[in-house]
Parts: sequence; C-alpha cells; structure tokens
Amino acid sequence: MFVLTNAWSTTIRHKWRSMMLLLVCVLMTFGAVFTTAVAAASDKAHSDDYQAQAPIAVVRPTTQMKAKLKGDDPATVKKYLGLEQYNTYATSAQQIAAQQQSPFTISASLPMRQTDTTKAIAGKHDESADKTGGEILLQSLYDDSSVEINAMGKFKIVEGKALDYESKDSENALVSKVFAKQNKLRVGDTFKLGSTTDGKTTYEFKVRGIYTYTDPVPEGNGDDARLAKDNRNNAVYTGPAAFSDNNLLVENPEGWTTPHFDVGFKFENADQYQSFVKTVKDLKMPKGYEVSSPNLDRYNASLKPLDKLNATTNKLRIASYIGGGVILLMLTVLALMHRDDEIRMDMIIGVTRGRIGWQFFLETLIPIIPGLIVGAVTGALCAKPLGGALADGFATPAVSGCWMAMWHCIEIVVALALIAFLRAALSSSSRIFDARTDAGSETEADNGSGSGATSKDDDEQQNHDDRPNSDTPEDDTEAQA
Repeated sequence: MFVLTNAWSTTIRHKWRSMMLLLVCVLMTFGAVFTTAVAAASDKAHSDDYQAQAPIAVVRPTTQMKAKLKGDDPATVKKYLGLEQYNTYATSAQQIAAQQQSPFTISASLPMRQTDTTKAIAGKHDESADKTGGEILLQSLYDDSSVEINAMGKFKIVEGKALDYESKDSENALVSKVFAKQNKLRVGDTFKLGSTTDGKTTYEFKVRGIYTYTDPVPEGNGDDARLAKDNRNNAVYTGPAAFSDNNLLVENPEGWTTPHFDVGFKFENADQYQSFVKTVKDLKMPKGYEVSSPNLDRYNASLKPLDKLNATTNKLRIASYIGGGVILLMLTVLALMHRDDEIRMDMIIGVTRGRIGWQFFLETLIPIIPGLIVGAVTGALCAKPLGGALADGFATPAVSGCWMAMWHCIEIVVALALIAFLRAALSSSSRIFDARTDAGSETEADNGSGSGATSKDDDEQQNHDDRPNSDTPEDDTEAQA
C-alpha cells in the first residue's frame, strides 16, 4: 500500500507529464490498431475476397483493335466473333466450371435509325445512316449478368423498373436519362426506332425504366463519340424477346444487319478464370482480341483507394511505434531524473530498493495503462467507419490480428516500466550517507574555530595567573588582624 500510495501521489503531483504519457500512449495504440486493421483488410481483399469473386470472362477487341473498327464501314462486321467461335470457348468454359447451371450470358446489338419523333444525341462527326446503320444502338440483354459485363458500362435504374428477362413482352425497354430528356420521355411513354436498312420500317418500344451509368465512360463512348451510335447514352436496352419477336435476327445478314454478339463465360472463382484465360490463349485467339473480366476488373479498381490507404498506414504504423516509443522513453527518463535524494531518504528510513523500484514501476504504468485501453478500444471502434471514409467506402473492420499491434504496444510499455524499476533497484547504497558526510565536515570546521577561541581565552587566563600578585604583606597582616 505504501508503494501504490507514493506512486499515485507522484503521478498526481506531476499532472502535465502524466497527461502527456497517457495521450502519447492513446495515439500510439490507436494508430497501431487502426493501421493493422487496414493492413488485414487489404490482405483479405487481395486473397480470400478476390478468390470469392465470380468472374465473368469476355473475349473482346483490344484497345488498338477497337480504334481500327470503323463505325461507318459495313465491312467492319466481318471482324466480329461469330457464334461458332464462341461455341469453342463455351466448351472449354464448361469443362473448367462444370458445376455451373448457366455457364454463360449473352447480349446482341444492332444499330437502329432515329425517327421524326425519336432523336439521338449527335456525335462529333456523324455520317449518313446508310453508312452507319443508324444513330441508336439497340441491345438485347439475356439476364442481369449481361448488365455486369455490358461493354458500355454497368448501369442502374433511377426511374421505373428494371427489365424482366422472363417476360415475353418485346416492347419493354430502358433508355438513358440523357436520352429521355432529349426526347421528353417518361416511364410508360412509347417511342419508335427505324429499321437498320431503312427508316420506313419502324419498331415501337415502351419505356419501362430510365438508367444512368455507374462505370466510368470508355474512351470514345461518351461526349467524345465520333458517331451518335457510339455514344453510350444512345443505347436502348431490351430483353431477349425484342430481337426474336421483331424478327431482327435475319437468316443471312449482310452489313449492319449482322448482329454483334457479346458472350460472357461465368466462373465460380478467380482460379477458374485464370485457367480459362490460359485455355483460350492456347486455342489461338483471333488477332486483336483479348480475354478480360469486366466485373473482376471493376473489383480490382475498387481496391485502389484501399491499397493507397494501406501503403500510407504501413508507414504510419512503423512511425507510431518508433515515435511513440521514443517520446514515452524521454518522458520516463525525465520522470526518473533528479531523484537521488528521494531514493537516499527512502533507503535511510528502511525502504528497500525493490519497493522503490516497484514504486517507479507503478508511476510509469498508472498513466500508460488507461492510455493503452482507450487507444485500443477507440481504434477498434473507429476502424470500420474511419477506414470506410478513407478507403472510399471499403470496410476495414478490426480483426483478431489487431491484438498483435496491442502486444507490440504492451512490449514497449513493459520495457519502459522495467527501466523505471531498474533505476531504483540498481541505485548504489554506498552513496546513502554522502550528504551526512558533507554535513559532518562542516560541523568539524565549526568546532575547529570554536577550539581556537577557547585556547585564546585559556592563554589569557594563564597570562593573568603568571602576573605578580598585587596583594602586599601589609594587606595580609590587615587581613589576619
């Protein structure tokens, strides 16, 4: 109780130093826990979560090949991949992901002409519809997976409803918010598109929903589009029934009446996708084409803010350990300086060096232990919301690995406490009476000067005794009488 009372008294007496110890420990522990949570989230995102993705592979033109495809040259359709080529890839995909019930998704697109009542958003260098096939791109989607791999980008419904892919209604369609504004369309309104070959034959569609894109715009498919049909806001999306019921898939297509098929192959994990990539390359993929996974690429892109945060926090974690440890060491050393007299006095009255060491040990721990607890709890609670804010919404929850950061902080604290303990335990007992020895010397000096004065008085007394007696015999006789 004596040790704890003295330690508490010293802590209260030096409030600012104690507060600094507590604050530095809070910041160090908070930083260690939070940065460890970010690192753990990043590792999981690139390992378990990455493997848990369900990639959809597509075979599409490379960026260089896409630049060579001319939207105003009907001969461009000869460079499309046909269904026969896709069937070869589908066989390989089924062997890799045999357990998939629906191992693929497909979409088909055709250019359609604008009409007197339905106008497309103009391109920068539009050509005649006879050359381009039309200004509006009509695209039939097979299911929701087709939206995931849509070449123009993933989109979301902002008004109305999404497509019902099981419906036999061939009129339902989705239009972009920009296209709807251009043509003053609302959900439930109807509009007409002209045939690819001429503007006289028209097809009527009904606005089921209005969409906006959530993916970044591909180069050449936004306001920079050369032709109107290349602008992704001119895309009209329908269900599978639209092409079949309207007889848009002709038996022997020529020119722009040739549909452009886009097939996606579904896999359960990233390993299966990588196997498919290798297989397709071994099958001698057509020149100018490559295998990619839009949804897997989208996932990797979503990790960039987390990767950037992790790179920063990795440096901060090391800095927090070093900086926090150095500051705590300086404060601890400062607390142990100029305490020789206190140690001597305690030892004079019988306090052992071990008890003094425990007192110093507790003086170090009393402000630091609350700092450890507050920093750890705050770091764990703030890891997810703070990490999400800094990593663009990517959750970084505190995980069991954060305890390792706590142990590192505790190791630093224990080392400081041991330094405090050894400061008293290793104090030399030979210097206990140094102060008394110095005081004794001063006393002896005082006594020396007193002896000198006494000797002087004795000499004077001796001289007085040696002097002749002043009394005369007559005086003695009178005294006797």
